[in-house]
Amino acid sequence: MQRLFPSDRKAFTLVLDIQTSRPTQLKIEALDAKKPFTAFYRTVGEIKGRREYELLFPLSPNELDVRIYDAKFKSYNDYIRGTNSDTRNSIKVTSTKIIPLKTTPIWLSDNDRSFIKFAEKFSENAGIYSATNHDGTPSIYRSDDGKFTIDYYDKIQDRQTKQFINTPARIGHQTGVIEVSKKDFQRYTVPMRMVILLHEYSHKWKNQESGLRIENESGADINALMMYLSLGYSPIEAHQAFLYVFKGANNKVNKDRYMIIRDFIMKFKKGELGQYYTTQNVVKR
Repeated sequence: MQRLFPSDRKAFTLVLDIQTSRPTQLKIEALDAKKPFTAFYRTVGEIKGRREYELLFPLSPNELDVRIYDAKFKSYNDYIRGTNSDTRNSIKVTSTKIIPLKTTPIWLSDNDRSFIKFAEKFSENAGIYSATNHDGTPSIYRSDDGKFTIDYYDKIQDRQTKQFINTPARIGHQTGVIEVSKKDFQRYTVPMRMVILLHEYSHKWKNQESGLRIENESGADINALMMYLSLGYSPIEAHQAFLYVFKGANNKVNKDRYMIIRDFIMKFKKGELGQYYTTQNVVKR
């Protein structure tokens, strides 16, 4: 099924009660109805008869295009072409409800707030922004206050060998300039883009505040997740983002990193990290 919701760029939680006539691996996508390569939510999970889903939207477009279909199909269009109306009617949305988005205010510096605003704008538009220019230079995007810069490439190259490398983003430890791969970001949802950008930002600006070395990966993971989850972004999308990145470098170091990430997200969801929470200097939308 496909439904359009007038989301009006507001923050909210969309609660869907879904029923199926048989056990199904279900895919749910929430897309910008007007902008290509801009998914605000994407998840796959098994449903056995009935299940309630809560879709979290700290950011939303003017109009959301919500598509729900059997995950064995690569895309919703493939699903429509490959099924008849009887099959499609086996998936029913029995109720929809809009409730407030739950956020967990934490203390944020002026730099944090500036970067979050910049990262959200970039994440919403990364699918349509231009990247590598004809002369091989990147398209350059800067925050309104000029503090932060993203060099947007079609694909990131190694600085010495000029070979393309398997990373969606990296940051210059001296310059603070973030390089981003459009090939990767086009495939990512808006929340996945956000957690990746917050990870890179954390290397340069948050790790040292936490008493960590700039190159500490788990420190950047946790600092990014603290901001990301506090803003109400989906834990599921955070898992997906890191799993996508680690898939290209499946080793013990990244396995250990993921276990730390998983543990942190679980503790955050349970409210076990109260020492970090505050109502001061939060991001206002």
